[in-house]
Amino acid sequence: MNNSSLDSLVLELQGKELIKRATLSENKSDVAKIYLTLDNARGGDYDILYYILEYTRANELDDNYEAALLQKAIALYYDERIEEALAVAEEAYEFSNKTQNISNKWVLKNLIGTLQVDYGNVSTGLKNLKEVESIFTTGKVKNIHIYNSDSQNKNILASVRYSIASSYFDIDSLDAASDYIEKVKIYADTDNDKEYQNTYLGLKGAILIKQKKYLEGLDVTNQYISNEYEKGDDELSHSYAMQGIAYEGLNLDEKATTSFLNADSLFVAAGSDYHYDELKHTFKYLLNHYKIERNTYKQIEYLNKLIAYEETVGSLKESVTNGVASMYTIPELTAEKELLLNKLEKEKTISNAGIILFIILSCVGVIVAIFQYRKRLIYKKRFDNLKIKLEERIKNEVSSPVKDSSATEKIIKNPVPILKATQSDKIKTGLKNFEDTLLFTEENITLKSLALQVGTNSTYLSKYINDEKSENFSVYINDLRINHVLKLLYSSQKIRTYTVSALAKEVGFSNPKSFSNHFKRITGLSVTYFIKNLEEIKESPSKEKDDNVIDFLERINKTG
Repeated sequence: MNNSSLDSLVLELQGKELIKRATLSENKSDVAKIYLTLDNARGGDYDILYYILEYTRANELDDNYEAALLQKAIALYYDERIEEALAVAEEAYEFSNKTQNISNKWVLKNLIGTLQVDYGNVSTGLKNLKEVESIFTTGKVKNIHIYNSDSQNKNILASVRYSIASSYFDIDSLDAASDYIEKVKIYADTDNDKEYQNTYLGLKGAILIKQKKYLEGLDVTNQYISNEYEKGDDELSHSYAMQGIAYEGLNLDEKATTSFLNADSLFVAAGSDYHYDELKHTFKYLLNHYKIERNTYKQIEYLNKLIAYEETVGSLKESVTNGVASMYTIPELTAEKELLLNKLEKEKTISNAGIILFIILSCVGVIVAIFQYRKRLIYKKRFDNLKIKLEERIKNEVSSPVKDSSATEKIIKNPVPILKATQSDKIKTGLKNFEDTLLFTEENITLKSLALQVGTNSTYLSKYINDEKSENFSVYINDLRINHVLKLLYSSQKIRTYTVSALAKEVGFSNPKSFSNHFKRITGLSVTYFIKNLEEIKESPSKEKDDNVIDFLERINKTG
């Protein structure tokens, strides 16, 4: 079964049919393998995983049980449940001693090393990662991952080395970090791997800035920030923080402040638990900045952020090193915050202090309530507008992507000569076939590969998309994918049960975070908000045999 070429719903139906046959023949091992295949197609379905674990344990299917543990650990990792993922991965590793599955054992050691680093136990994680690296550099990998191609092994080695470089960076072993990231660059340039070329720029720039090579580090970091490769808000937040540190080192205070404010804003927008070390420096710098400006309220804001940072990072390190590294600063920060609060109180007159404070708190409560109410109205309006657009699109069978009405169209000027009519028609026909056959749901689509498919070259195809679609190639592909997933979510209750990771994979995104970002860019709504509101719309109790998507949307309008 080819997950990239078969619709996952079809794959699931085929899988269930195979399960029936396997069950009738009492082949329990085949039943377990089919369920594992289904879970892999769904991108980590916890209900299926729990069933597989119980089924394989009860029937003493050790190899399948170990495989299910590995898939569960990976699913938890992608959902950023690091502590749970580490516990499951360690359980699977111990179990691999029983099954003697050498390939799985080294996959698990790689995963455990990565999770230990993310969890804060860097030294132990590094040890495991370097053991994994050794099987590639000594050639042992050919006897361990016997079915892997050389290309796959090179990519895995690059991933391991990037994790090692990042870990060395975290513990300030900068020369070692630099050595390892250069090894990643050699692979990226040799294989023309755009993802690793991008990640090289991000980490290399940060290493140079930590080494106080500010101008060189700024040049590399700015390349990373400005290139067109997709990046998450948390990754950009870290790079802006490093940019701010470089500007600070060059005594460019205004630029440093702007960079640190960008880092803070992106950290909030990401909504993740990625509390990188330089985030603390960011908050401290902005705290001092507002001390100079004598802005008491902003000082309190960043004191609160520093306290929250210390509580989060300190609680994480407490399980590894008893929290000594970070927790000691919390009393100092709290004391400073109390001093500022007392200062605010003293600035008020004694007779009006209680009344003013009450009014402030009341106003804040009202403002927050109004803000939340308006926010709900805005999101509801966006949802309703999107629903109407989707309905019109489905009824009229329009293939162009649905976009947020607030989005600004970009007109891209290109010095390439005007295309001939025959060339334009050929590209137009090729793109229509590309859209109608849903080939945009395949992963790793490039401008070059699409140009070959259409029968033209990259320059002409890029020119056509820029002029006729008013957007660049990357935006065009991702808009098609989001447009398609919107239609799927409207038309299938089953699709609405998918995880964000599974939805991303369904329409060709290799990165769930990138999928979420593009979904919100186009719709103005998060994926989970959109699905939740669809589920809340009550469907008509009666359903005719010839019901279709149009009827479904009409019922939505009547009951919404």
